[in-house]
Amino acid sequence: MHLKHLKLRVFVLIMLGLFMILSGDVAFAVGVRPLVIEMIVRPGDERDFVIDLIPDTMEELVDLVLYEPVQQLSGGLTYQLPVNPGFSATSWVTFDNDSIRVLPGQDTRVTGTVRVPFSASGSHTVVMMVESRPPDDPSGFTFRVRYAVRLRILVERAGIRPTAELNSLEIGPDQQGAPRITARFQNTSALDYLVSGEVTIRDQDRRLVERVTLRTPAGSSTGTDTTRVYPGAEVEFAGSVTRPLTPGEYWIQAFLRYGESGQILRNETIVVNPGEYVFPGFGELAAIAVSPSVTDHELHAGERKSQIFEFESMVGEPVRVEIALGEIMPDYEYSLVDWIELRSQPEFVLPARVKTRLAMTIAVPRDSVDGSYHGKAMFKAYSPVSGSLLSESVVPINVLVGTEQRRDIQIRSLTAQTTEEGTYLSLDVVNNGNVAFLPQISAVISDKDGVFVERVIFALQEERGILPRQTKHMMALAATLEAGTYNVEIEVTYGGVGILTEIHEVVVSN
Repeated sequence: MHLKHLKLRVFVLIMLGLFMILSGDVAFAVGVRPLVIEMIVRPGDERDFVIDLIPDTMEELVDLVLYEPVQQLSGGLTYQLPVNPGFSATSWVTFDNDSIRVLPGQDTRVTGTVRVPFSASGSHTVVMMVESRPPDDPSGFTFRVRYAVRLRILVERAGIRPTAELNSLEIGPDQQGAPRITARFQNTSALDYLVSGEVTIRDQDRRLVERVTLRTPAGSSTGTDTTRVYPGAEVEFAGSVTRPLTPGEYWIQAFLRYGESGQILRNETIVVNPGEYVFPGFGELAAIAVSPSVTDHELHAGERKSQIFEFESMVGEPVRVEIALGEIMPDYEYSLVDWIELRSQPEFVLPARVKTRLAMTIAVPRDSVDGSYHGKAMFKAYSPVSGSLLSESVVPINVLVGTEQRRDIQIRSLTAQTTEEGTYLSLDVVNNGNVAFLPQISAVISDKDGVFVERVIFALQEERGILPRQTKHMMALAATLEAGTYNVEIEVTYGGVGILTEIHEVVVSN
């Protein structure tokens, strides 16, 4: 049996809503394309665009109305009529006709023009609402559809760059009493950009407890870790802590990346008191033990390989085990989830204190290109009586296909932050190669006059490597640096072979 990975995505920004109004017996059904228009312009430019209205089987009258998007704390968008039209990008947009009669049998093309003021700069979004008019003499109920066509305008101007602030970082109980981390992120620039984040939790000995991915409610609903944040908007990113935190002191470090190279780093120390949090579904011991804890295979295109997992019940009652496959990230180019065949039912009951085995088959397609491919098997143990989650095991599955291995690292950004322990250098990198690997990264720090200050080593702790197309956050601790500007020469190697050498400038402020 194949386990197929099903992704359901609901793009609420495409359609403003479906409204029930008093009108005739016929539902309006004019279609629209495209739903997103993007243009890069300069101050003073004039640019035309077109929208095609796709007819139904009857004549309809359609109005075009301009709205402004407003970003909510959840990351989602609502739309409103311009509050100050003279200061809104909606005033840049005009149509040759904003009331259009759409006849059946042929598409109707609407032409619009964007006239960019000479004073404009940055990102601007205009929502063009396509609204069908109800009949003049309504006699019943029907549905009226309004389509939101987004016009994204980037006005290029020298000197503008993405900036941001982290307004707050907090941890507190959620509705079930489990710890939940929230971060309020604000876009302080004139540009919109994508934002993602994570928090690492370490105990007082700096041992990693958990790495928590931060998402917005809007991102969670569409299955993505990134959210586009618009100029001036404040958006809340959050993530739940699933590993038990025993009473004591913990060090949490929030890392949010934005745009092409922006990053924010925030360190906080928290104290967990006895009984402060609960951890639903996780007891002192796991309900089942799964081995192996990770699987690695080297295969050729067209080859098949069996993978055996062994399960052992660790509790004195039967448990129901559910099996699922998971992606490393949405739309992952190097996913192997579709290669895996489960040779049993996707769930079974494991008797108390008993061991059993389960087999999967990894079938590499014949047309696969060389590279490393990745996924994960997830095993959840439930109580068959109450249905509550007892424990969960996640096993990475890695397959290296072929012999052509390309290792390539891109440095996205480098920042510095001084604490009581010294000056932390925060490095954001992405693996642009075709295989997973653990690079060795070192850096030589020099002052603005080129005088050597210190050499540091960046650590990617508790990680087996960086997967293809994956971004990772690495840290190095230097002695406390005085405030000022420093040159950092970064060297990336693997197995003693040089991959990259770059010099970056970093500003230290105390």
